[in-house]
Amino acid sequence: MAHVENADIEPISSPGNGSDVSTLASADIPSNRIGKSQLSQEISPHALEKLDTARTCVSDDIPGNRRQIGVFTATFLVFNRIIGTGIFATPSTILALTGSVGMSLTVWFVGMIITMAGTAVYLEFGTAIPVNGGEKNYLEYVYTKPKFLATAIYASYALFLGWAAGNSVIFGEYLLHAFGVQVNRWNQRGIGLVCITVAFIIHATAVKWGLRIQNTLGVLKLVVILIIAVGGLLGCAGFTGLVTSNVPGGEGPPTVYGIVMGLYNVIWSYVGYSNANYVWCSASFLQQRIVSLTIGQCLSETRNPVRTLKIAAPIGVAMVGILYFLVNVAYFAAVPKEEMLLSGRILAASFFRNVFGFKAERALSTFVAFCAFGNVLAVLFSQGRIVQALGREGVLPFSRFWASNKPFNSPAAGLFQHYIVSVVVMLAPPPGDAYNFLLK
Repeated sequence: MAHVENADIEPISSPGNGSDVSTLASADIPSNRIGKSQLSQEISPHALEKLDTARTCVSDDIPGNRRQIGVFTATFLVFNRIIGTGIFATPSTILALTGSVGMSLTVWFVGMIITMAGTAVYLEFGTAIPVNGGEKNYLEYVYTKPKFLATAIYASYALFLGWAAGNSVIFGEYLLHAFGVQVNRWNQRGIGLVCITVAFIIHATAVKWGLRIQNTLGVLKLVVILIIAVGGLLGCAGFTGLVTSNVPGGEGPPTVYGIVMGLYNVIWSYVGYSNANYVWCSASFLQQRIVSLTIGQCLSETRNPVRTLKIAAPIGVAMVGILYFLVNVAYFAAVPKEEMLLSGRILAASFFRNVFGFKAERALSTFVAFCAFGNVLAVLFSQGRIVQALGREGVLPFSRFWASNKPFNSPAAGLFQHYIVSVVVMLAPPPGDAYNFLLK
């Protein structure tokens, strides 16, 4: 796999033999984290040789105006990437699968613990192995043989899954509901197509404005979720006049299948916590010009990335975990169980109607739709840069095309690749369980 060099992209390593060197460009192991002697016990000699080679790479200074991502933006990258519409759309499904309110809340709590554990693993990898490339390089360190196996698997995973499709469709569903239009197969997909197209155009032509919109929608998500949580607490206290019978127990024993599938849906609602590592950069290379954004990581665009990673990741994940649990309590406090089971993916709309009235339901459903749009922006932002980095390492055919920043100084080609895959996933399959599985 040949390393790609072009005038319009920043090199990630000195010329070498393929991706062996380029995947580990600008690497530096902090002495307070892990030493080479300790590293040699964990990592193969082949990986250590690549690491030593990468340390010899020299780059230019990064312009200060390129570093646009601080703690606030990084936190909302994580927050936006995790919170799409899972918390608004899946609690009714999880209740139906688990069979009881108590088991449903237990499954949400277990999912939160799993997410925190996963975040800790990513933080450990990110600070102990500060290498441009995220999960791909972590897998290459652990699984060195067969050569390029981890690279090929990760590239397939990154290229052929339409991560942005699901929330684009739910954007259409909530927007149609807000305007009182009957939802069918094609009108929700048509609006979803408009949603993902607008997101692609924004990130391809105006990176700074894309980040600003993501931050704004991240704040909007936080406001909407706080409204739900506070409204539910008011319902529990009797201020809304609602009396529900959603008390734990009394529904019969849950099935193993229901618990497992419920936990799967909870974990799907938390997908995106690994975005914490998307803001990583080696501390000792802060003043160097490294690759603009490699596999899943906003590297040269991050200010003080060591501090950013350590602060943004725990804050983002902790915010999501606490708010998810409070929102579930709010749903059970304000929406009767039978209505929850019938509401499907528009459970949040039922909550707004019961607590705040019909007009508020429509207005807040619009807000939920734009929360989904924020997630689509966050997914495209990261996935487009994954494709660009694979091109820069020579993994993809026509690597110069995928690696280019032309014509808007953004990874437009990588963004377009994920856009096309997401559109196919969104429009091609017929409705049903298989379609819902693909969206998730």
